[in-house]
Amino acid sequence: MQLLAVGVAGLAAVGLMVMVVNWLIAHWWVLVVAVLVLLLGGLGGLGWWRHRTQRVQWQQVQARALCYGLAQLDALTHRQFEHAIRNLMHRDGRMAAVQVGGRGDLGADVKTTDPYGRRWVSQCKHRRNGDRGAAVGTPDLQVLNLGLSRASLSGT
Repeated sequence: MQLLAVGVAGLAAVGLMVMVVNWLIAHWWVLVVAVLVLLLGGLGGLGWWRHRTQRVQWQQVQARALCYGLAQLDALTHRQFEHAIRNLMHRDGRMAAVQVGGRGDLGADVKTTDPYGRRWVSQCKHRRNGDRGAAVGTPDLQVLNLGLSRASLSGT
C-alpha cells in the first residue's frame, strides 16, 4: 500500500514537472524576465555592499586623520571643545563616546566606554585665552569628584 502511494506521488511530481516545462516552453519570456531580475538584483546587492564597505573605510580614514592643533583648540568655545574631545575619543576606539555636558551634568562632559567595556567620564576644562588663561583650580576638580560620587550613588 505504501509503495503504491509513493508511486502515485512520484507520477504526480513528474506530471507536474512536465506541465511546468511545457508552460515555460510556451511562455519562454517569463524565464528570461526571471533570470534578468535575479541578475539585476544580484548586481544591485553587490553594488550596495561595495558602496557600504567603501563608506565604512572612508569613515575610518577620516577618523584616523582627525587631529587638532593647539591654536584650533584654543579658538573653540567650551561646547565645541567638548565635541572635539568626544570626536577624538571616538577616533581612538571609543565608539560609544557621547557629549553630555550642560546644565546639571554633575561634571560629566563626555561619557564613553572603552574597548574593554570600562565606562569613562570626562570633564572638559577649556581656557578662554589659551595658555595665558586662568588655570583649572582645585574647586573645579572637587565639583567633578562630588558629581561622580552622587552619580555612582544614584546608579547613573
